[in-house]
Amino acid sequence: MNKYTFSTQSGKAYYCNSIPGFIKDNSSSIIGQLVKHSFEINKEQSNAWENQVSELQTRLEACEMEGDIIFEYDIVRLGKRIDVILLIRHMVFSLEFKNGKNVFTAQDAQQAEDYALDIKNFHKESENLYVCPILIATDAKPYKKHQSLDCYPDKQVHLQRENIETVIPKISQIVDLYGDDESIDFDKWFNSPYYPTPTIIAAAVEAYSSHNLSDIAQSEAGQTNIDNCEEKIFRLIDYARENKKKCMCFVTGVPGAGKTLVGLDVVAKNMDRGAGNLSVYLSGNGPLVKVLREALKKSVKARKQLNRETKTAIEALIQSSFAFKNDNASHNMPTAEHILIFDEAQRVWNQGKMKRKHADNPAMDVSEPHLIIDVMDRHQDWAVVIGLVGLGQDIYDGEVGINEWFRCGVEDFPGWEIYYSPDIFNQVEDKSIDREMIENCARCHPLKDLHLKTSIRSFRADKQCRFVDALLDNDPVSAAETYREISKKYPVFITRDYASAKKWARGQVRGSQRCGVLACSDAQRLRPEGIYIIKNMDVENWFLASSDDLRSSNAMEVVASEFDVQGLELDWSVVCWDADLRRNESGEGWRYFNFRGKDWQRRKKPEQQRYLVNSYRVLLTRARQGMVIFVPRGVDPEEDPTRNHKFYDEIYDYLKSCGIEDLPQQC
Repeated sequence: MNKYTFSTQSGKAYYCNSIPGFIKDNSSSIIGQLVKHSFEINKEQSNAWENQVSELQTRLEACEMEGDIIFEYDIVRLGKRIDVILLIRHMVFSLEFKNGKNVFTAQDAQQAEDYALDIKNFHKESENLYVCPILIATDAKPYKKHQSLDCYPDKQVHLQRENIETVIPKISQIVDLYGDDESIDFDKWFNSPYYPTPTIIAAAVEAYSSHNLSDIAQSEAGQTNIDNCEEKIFRLIDYARENKKKCMCFVTGVPGAGKTLVGLDVVAKNMDRGAGNLSVYLSGNGPLVKVLREALKKSVKARKQLNRETKTAIEALIQSSFAFKNDNASHNMPTAEHILIFDEAQRVWNQGKMKRKHADNPAMDVSEPHLIIDVMDRHQDWAVVIGLVGLGQDIYDGEVGINEWFRCGVEDFPGWEIYYSPDIFNQVEDKSIDREMIENCARCHPLKDLHLKTSIRSFRADKQCRFVDALLDNDPVSAAETYREISKKYPVFITRDYASAKKWARGQVRGSQRCGVLACSDAQRLRPEGIYIIKNMDVENWFLASSDDLRSSNAMEVVASEFDVQGLELDWSVVCWDADLRRNESGEGWRYFNFRGKDWQRRKKPEQQRYLVNSYRVLLTRARQGMVIFVPRGVDPEEDPTRNHKFYDEIYDYLKSCGIEDLPQQC
């Protein structure tokens, strides 16, 4: 059996061959192989394949091209197949055919570019190869606009739009430009590891539609970590169910390490384990809940399966903690779910805030962790609470932090067992966790696999969060050292020109990628720069609307704060830095401010200072692929003392000392 026949049996592709072998192969035999692998076949698809095979055989023979050809190559993360892959002289061509079409649409262009991006970013053997996406509208006239043959820094050639007549000449032209004499090892390329790192939104959609994230959520750096963590969680669930126990565990990790992915995967897999294993994903992060719910509804609607029952099911699966509390505090019945996943468990409310927000309900006169555990404690047999903890990300007054969960479990609910990673004591915020209480409680059990130490959000640079931590912790030497390690794969720039920052971010976007402008909710003196932070922004459309919608993040007109984006992510970001967090007189630390009335006022309480630093931590860790930091120039203090240029110059100088390079001039 030759290697090409063996490869098609893997299911990764419907047909593969060398280009000379493909030219000589019987076209009817090729069509037969394509049809054999397809679950659903119709006359339109069969005709499309016949046309593709016939045209490619004729045109490839005429140019005597060497290499390999693959039909219907599987893109795991997107749940799609690429029409045709050509491997020629150390280059990968991704061909998306639109048979019979006579126009090039923006939607088709985005699809073609997304396929190439997936190959470039997540297919290990393509990491250092040139990858070129080509959209082929077979019956279109030659594309009139100038098509750049340049490539991005990661070696992806700009998208080409061609018809059936021009596609092979264009491929020859690009091969002459970028190809070399070294051929691609077909077996190695075809069987390459595939390490997709989906966005939280994509992960939620996949979890709901397939009940499993395992096939699409694999990060080369962090997957072993995630696998081990999930294995421990499911062991705990089985232990609790089989022994009628009540257990609480905490998943900790660096920003972007996949905590929410773990939570969504647990929910998804439990959907197939029977009614007695129902689980609910809960979050106090209102924007996150809104975006995930809306993404699921859009996905189901696209499959024409959205109805009232489906909407209800989605809303039951992903709930806001506020609604969950209100519902369950009004009665004493156990929940339908035995498993509760609480995302961003560090952001729960203390007793004082609970009482203020729910003054009319005496049952709410407890801390939020106490209430949640109490609700799950109503089960007579077993229950599991899983807290997903973002260390160093508490950003709001009244957020009591992770220690209250432990205190409640140790002091208020003696029937519960508690599991945690010892890394929970190494958080970057102040040491508020009562380590002695935890380690002296026989019901508290350390499990190191419950900590996720590798960021998978920034798949181009898993050390990005370490860079941000050093920057915010006043360690410019370490920050600069880490910057040198990440900057080639994860660009970070600084600029004093807001328009240039936005132009750069827009210019990085390919396919369905997203960019956006971020600023701290207290950054009130950015208004003269045209940067307005508004409350109650349309977060669903900011994250989900298409680029031609002015509400979309990609339009870069609406600015999102840390409260809007915590737990979510962009591909590229512009982070705007105001004088709320500025350098002190010695230049060796931070000064912390709120803007009230007509002037800046000092933040004196340590927790308020921590909230501000963590707000910037959230903003600086939202981008998966790169960011630019905008620092205004400010003005003469006599003109406006609230925008004193000295504030901003000192911030800029410090960020430069962290190694950050100036944004290159753009044409």
